Amino acid sequence: MFKPKEAFLASGILFLTLGTVPPQFRFTSLRLSPVLAQVSPEEFEVPESVPRGTTVRLDGSSSMAKVNQALKERFERQYPNSDVQLNAAGSTAALKALVNEEIDLAAIGRPLTAVEKAQGLVQIPLSRQKIAILVGPNSPYRDIDITFEQFSRIFRGEITDWSELGGEPGPIQLIDRPEYSDTRRAFQRYDVFKAAPFRTGANTTQVERDSTDAVIAELGKNAGGIGYAIADQVFDRQDVKIIPMHKVFPDDERYPFSQSLECNLVSLLSFRLHPDVNKRAPT
Repeated sequence: MFKPKEAFLASGILFLTLGTVPPQFRFTSLRLSPVLAQVSPEEFEVPESVPRGTTVRLDGSSSMAKVNQALKERFERQYPNSDVQLNAAGSTAALKALVNEEIDLAAIGRPLTAVEKAQGLVQIPLSRQKIAILVGPNSPYRDIDITFEQFSRIFRGEITDWSELGGEPGPIQLIDRPEYSDTRRAFQRYDVFKAAPFRTGANTTQVERDSTDAVIAELGKNAGGIGYAIADQVFDRQDVKIIPMHKVFPDDERYPFSQSLECNLVSLLSFRLHPDVNKRAPT
């Protein structure tokens, strides 16, 4: 387990590693607590090496899976004797583990609450991710185009047959994520989901894990299934089909799901910062 100073340095290095991950995952801003005002990215020099056996434990939302993997690969490539351990237990569980010092960083897909901020958690926003609407690769409805309002009605169980969307008759089965899913909770911020109670209809199958693989597996079993996932997690997959919304796909700037997830890295730096921590990491 890291000592306070070591935890701060390792976390800081991993934060700065974000400067080398793909552009869509880079910082949009950097907001540190007043305790850390004296330590900025400009002042914090990335060391040439870290102690052999350095381990950074990173847990959080499955919506951050691709970002986390990119961080792991870059960090371990730069520091061959290090180990970044990844897990996806969910944002709430990860934040609890962070406060209990069981992990070093939490990667979450939602803003911190006021209570969480009061615990000394420091949040660093990264990017906004679009949410793709999915069907199985052999679905007879893979050429359907839907609107955002129609998807909200599918979610609530108000639209239950593909013929209501211009397709051949057939029951719609919503493949939903667990209630704790950050991707699922993101829908609550949209007006079309605020128009009625936020709950799904009777034609819903809810996967047990907040996992894109689990959603895709269920879509493969159900010809009338429809689900959702962070777009960058499914762009290159052959076992799922993204359907357009308003005739555009998530890689188009006109895609209506523009107010998507804001992903964040969170660290307990304010609790772990020790008075003798220098502004520069030792090499």
